[in-house]
Amino acid sequence: MEDELRNMNVFHKIADDISSKGWSVSNELFDLIFLSDLLNELNSIWLNDEFKKAAIGRANDQAIQPEIRGDFIYWLNPKNLSVLQNIYFGKIDELRLFLNREFFLALENFEAHFAVYPPKGFYKRHLDQFLSQQLRMITCITYLNFDWKKEYGGILRIYDYKDDRKFEDVIPNAGTFVCFRSDKIYHEVLPSTKQRFSLTGWLRKSDVFGN
Repeated sequence: MEDELRNMNVFHKIADDISSKGWSVSNELFDLIFLSDLLNELNSIWLNDEFKKAAIGRANDQAIQPEIRGDFIYWLNPKNLSVLQNIYFGKIDELRLFLNREFFLALENFEAHFAVYPPKGFYKRHLDQFLSQQLRMITCITYLNFDWKKEYGGILRIYDYKDDRKFEDVIPNAGTFVCFRSDKIYHEVLPSTKQRFSLTGWLRKSDVFGN
């Protein structure tokens, strides 16, 4: 009951923030022990050389452009999730249902990947929603970097969609959960001096084919 109440309080804050400014940052959604186990799982996949260089675009239009982004990703398979991944997806699904009730967004599914930014890795300013397929509605990022210091860099910079001269910087420390409108909020990842880990995903509408 206590966990449910805490989750609902966090969900209400996220909804209020998204309604007022388009993004939200919180630190109460995931237990640090759980995130440490999730980081160990990410590291195991990384050491097994299963990550791929991230590309720009979608489907047949994808291209690797290191001048724009320098991260490596590993897509999670919703039909073959590990125990930890299933717990994570379950919590995000609770958020999906809550946001649907609050905003009538008709969010139907969640896609996500682990991301590793090597030292000096970055991702220039961009939107998360494709122009050719406007299905991604809410971006969800959970950071897995323990004892991260501001001087390490790797900052997530979120731009105000009403005035792009204004921005908010988020230190990617473990437990920090960032949620924002995929179709409105421009953002970028600044270079870091250390490896930087996250689990990044999108709450989506389904297309006409149910994908």
